Amino acid sequence: MSVVCLMIAGFSLVSGYMLEKDKLTSVFSVGLWLMGVGAASTYLVNSFLALFITRIVIGIGFGLCLPAAGSLIMRCFSEGERPYVNTINSILPYIATALTFIFTVPLYLWLGHSWKLVITFLGLFMMLLALSWSMVSKKSGIISGQTMIDNKTKQKTPRNLFRQVIRNKQVVLISIAEAGDMWSFQFLTSYLPTYYISEAGLDLAAASNITAVFPAAGIIAGLACGIWMSRSGLRKPFTWPMHLIIFAGTFMAVNGTGTVRLAGVFLAGFGNAGWAPALFTMPMEFEDMNPARVGAVYAVMLSAGFLAAFVSPWAGGWLGQQIGLHDTIFYFSFSSLIAALCTFMMEETGPGLKRQEILWKES
Repeated sequence: MSVVCLMIAGFSLVSGYMLEKDKLTSVFSVGLWLMGVGAASTYLVNSFLALFITRIVIGIGFGLCLPAAGSLIMRCFSEGERPYVNTINSILPYIATALTFIFTVPLYLWLGHSWKLVITFLGLFMMLLALSWSMVSKKSGIISGQTMIDNKTKQKTPRNLFRQVIRNKQVVLISIAEAGDMWSFQFLTSYLPTYYISEAGLDLAAASNITAVFPAAGIIAGLACGIWMSRSGLRKPFTWPMHLIIFAGTFMAVNGTGTVRLAGVFLAGFGNAGWAPALFTMPMEFEDMNPARVGAVYAVMLSAGFLAAFVSPWAGGWLGQQIGLHDTIFYFSFSSLIAALCTFMMEETGPGLKRQEILWKES
């Protein structure tokens, strides 16, 4: 499972490099096809090594797509539209997680109790999406860059793009924040059900029901915070406070019982998804951005995040054997405070602050 995160970390950087070479649509198309082919190839798997290779292919495709998606949004939508599009983009993973819980087991039963066919079916669906994207992007003119919205996005991209964005203080801060967030998120979502069963004494059904609250809270938070962020024109109020909510929620989830425990899982899910619209929108509003630069920022930011997501379960699993999952989850949650500090130090990028300054001067 964790090799996917490692591939995303590495190939996000590859995607950023390709975007610098103006290969936007090609990178995104290849990424979609690799995810589909990787999953569909599970049908041919007869060994652990073969299964491992299919997971690597899926991770490579995922890594190529993530930075390209940011560049596509930058290219195809206006400045006022981007926060809303990023809101939709940020809640879709939580919707997908909820749908996975709902439909996977019925699909497993329908396909004759075969997990191989379940994953193959999803891979074929992904390949259909890749084919649809290839056709739509070619027809709409995205391939030729005809959908550029404003003059800012048409600026020539200089060489050594990664070196330039890494020197940007805002990029460094948001990358550390993303790494801190993914460190706690990946470990919490990986081991919380195990903790509830092995140490908190809950049965399998109860642990499953409680952890299912996490993605449900994410859908609510992503939608509510995204719309509020878009209308207010502010970004920072939806960053560091969300990380503090994650920390408080995690504390309640592992130390509370009953309603307090349930509320803690909800708050952890709420905070994690609540900052996602701002996470994806702010890089588009950094100074002197165009689609290639945004892709590079996404590449650095997401590479840091998914590298942390790869290491976290390994390190936490080992530490959990030494001191127990309760203490490990609690100690790992302090990375949310690091993320809160980094985002607190960032500058406001949204237009809301400027509007407030104009109104203040006029008054």
